[in-house]
Amino acid sequence: MSELIKTQALILESIRWHESSKIVSLYTRQEGLLKVIARGALRKKSTFAGRLETLNVVQCVISQKETRDLQILTQADILEPFGALKADLHRLPYGLAIAELLKKVFEKGHKDEIFFDFLLTMLHAIEVSPQPEIVFWYFLLKFVSFLGFKPDLRACLSCGRTDFPKGGWFVFKEGALLCPDCNGSVELSIHLTASDIQFLRKLQASNHRKIHELILNETVNTDFTTLLMRYLSFHLGHEIILNALKLLP
Repeated sequence: MSELIKTQALILESIRWHESSKIVSLYTRQEGLLKVIARGALRKKSTFAGRLETLNVVQCVISQKETRDLQILTQADILEPFGALKADLHRLPYGLAIAELLKKVFEKGHKDEIFFDFLLTMLHAIEVSPQPEIVFWYFLLKFVSFLGFKPDLRACLSCGRTDFPKGGWFVFKEGALLCPDCNGSVELSIHLTASDIQFLRKLQASNHRKIHELILNETVNTDFTTLLMRYLSFHLGHEIILNALKLLP
């Protein structure tokens, strides 16, 4: 017997299936990651027309049955289209990258209502921030923490010093810092300047509801997207490449 589930969902991907239907990847507030079939979605008079675009937030009704791998989407009403985000090529790739990351990392499920709300807050922040890349770095930093790999940026892992006037090394395995005196020849680490470390600490300590207000004024030398994606890939055991970021101007 199937049951009807009514839930909010972020559309991660929507692809053609057969002549008139679509397979849609959703991250839902109540059930986590789901793949559903939207039957007849490509027909001219379909009620799904214009509603199943990537990054739309919808209120949807899903007919779910445990014996089915793909559940059936019966209704979808747009709650938030993120129109301003989609219209800006300096912002859209970051939103698409978040959707792509969830598809590549999460298996079916991973439900977490707090994370779902956080996800929507990040998309809103990308939409309004003067520096949307900062919001994306913040999302990556919190995402690795959500997965259990929270970086410890408080002090040198070895000697405990908290000041890094000459910079330091971020070690992937421990997710921690080593000062120049303690580094030695640690493999899988990357050098960070003093300003890099200061900014990462500020980023990690920021309130997610005010992250759109954070501005990077100081000079940093590290590509934080590359750093955090390498760190994530290391702990997942395979390389994660976000093709959406290639769309950045």
